[in-house]
Amino acid sequence: MARVLYVSQYFVSGDQPGGVRHWQHCRALARAGHEVTVVTSYVQHKERTIPEEYRGRRIVRTEEDGLDVVRTYSTPGYGRDLRSRLSNYGTFALWSLIAELRLPRPDVVVASSPSLPAAAAAAGLAKGRRSRFLLEVRDLWPDSAVAMGLVTNPRVIGAARRMEHYCYRRADRIVALTEGIAEGVVGSGVVPAGRVSLITNGVDLDVVPDPAHPANLPMAADAFVAMFVGAHGTYSSLETVLQAADLLRDEPRIQVVLVGGGDRKPALVEMAGSLDLPNVTFVDPVPKRQVPAYLARADLCLLPYQDRELFAGALPNKVFDYLAASRPIIAAAPTGELTRLVDHAACGWNVSPEDPRAMADAIRRAASDPAGARARGEAGREYALEHYDRTALAARFVALVDDLAAGAR
Repeated sequence: MARVLYVSQYFVSGDQPGGVRHWQHCRALARAGHEVTVVTSYVQHKERTIPEEYRGRRIVRTEEDGLDVVRTYSTPGYGRDLRSRLSNYGTFALWSLIAELRLPRPDVVVASSPSLPAAAAAAGLAKGRRSRFLLEVRDLWPDSAVAMGLVTNPRVIGAARRMEHYCYRRADRIVALTEGIAEGVVGSGVVPAGRVSLITNGVDLDVVPDPAHPANLPMAADAFVAMFVGAHGTYSSLETVLQAADLLRDEPRIQVVLVGGGDRKPALVEMAGSLDLPNVTFVDPVPKRQVPAYLARADLCLLPYQDRELFAGALPNKVFDYLAASRPIIAAAPTGELTRLVDHAACGWNVSPEDPRAMADAIRRAASDPAGARARGEAGREYALEHYDRTALAARFVALVDDLAAGAR
């Protein structure tokens, strides 16, 4: 079979917090008989620190879950500012390329963007070694950074755009995570639609929360729990959730639980403290394998986004965790892919983004009809069974790699 080099700055296994898409795809490639080497950073996106075992080392090669994994340095401690983020991206691009040049020639190079500099370096490596190149686009960078106001310098935007188009031109195939991303890639005018494939995130349908063993949370056993599990970062409008909780403070049976970490979490904890919210609990990030236990304690799950057109194309990984767990969803997002999924699956309620009263009313409505809420959750799982089985989606990814590998011989 083929030798596959998989490059992603962020690579999360089931023992770590975060999305496990890359881990699942690499394991599927290995099960299909491919020789897979992963090049990633040892500075995890959630913690942004250097683990003790990697201190003083720039490139470390290990075996993890049967995969050959090469972890490299990138600058830790980055924040929302452009300088520290570019340093983090740039140092990983440099050290990942050094690591890649030490490896045997791959038949297929897979790179995931963001980060864009590392993807561009991998594209150049594929060209130099005459390997086939598959680009996965998880975010339309720099478009998303510009839309969020994180990047405003015209020179930086221009350089990022040229890098983006270089990756598109070099790619033999491109995988997009959402319809909006696929449309954005094709809309760039750089690649034809025939080279772009849609492979969304999916659900692990064999992972089912055990209601007999939910996570232990500091609240009454009969509390109705509205839960968010995921990064407390720039994109999610968790301030709206706290404002909704403030409106629900006179209904003590309703509790709000926020599981995860991120650069916005300290400010959110401070906001909850200033509002003196008795009905909000923060939980530190948990490994992916522990998420089902927390969802077992949830009666309702939340997906809050900012009111920006950018998020009309959002289809986050956490929605698939919620679907697999048979939990009803409140989606507070601009009309788009996420709201259409909630409508088609009949798995919850759509409300206006950044509207605390609308969210509070929806939570109150679900709490007043727990049987109806459970029915929506079950409908969501049934929809996921038909449309978002991660095993089937991973098989489609493997088939793309197989096709490219056949052409590389």
